[in-house]
Amino acid sequence: MARRVRLRSPRLVYDIDLLKAMADDTRQRILQFLCTPGAGEMRPWSVTELADAFDLTASTVSHHLQLLKRADLVRVKRVGKERRYSLNLDTLRKSVGQFNDLLVLIEQATHRAAAAADDDAS
Repeated sequence: MARRVRLRSPRLVYDIDLLKAMADDTRQRILQFLCTPGAGEMRPWSVTELADAFDLTASTVSHHLQLLKRADLVRVKRVGKERRYSLNLDTLRKSVGQFNDLLVLIEQATHRAAAAADDDAS
């Protein structure tokens, strides 16, 4: 009889949103850019600054930032009329931990299945 494995995190949908957000090359480049220290620290960037850095339109960058924001990978701070975007390192850390937990569960299940197959073969 198959045994059900309950994952620790009930937020599998969140993980899928995160994976979708990170699956696009442009969004990966934006995240990498936001991770790059400037003058000794990571700083928030405006849509205009990011658009200039990537030679994209502001509306294209804004669209990508909204998807990253929905996945909670970026934070938004209002400065006057401008919105500034920065990496949400807490979410990134948490997500990497969740994916690591999932990989451990998969490895354990694989080892158990291999051991059961060996027992059945003998």
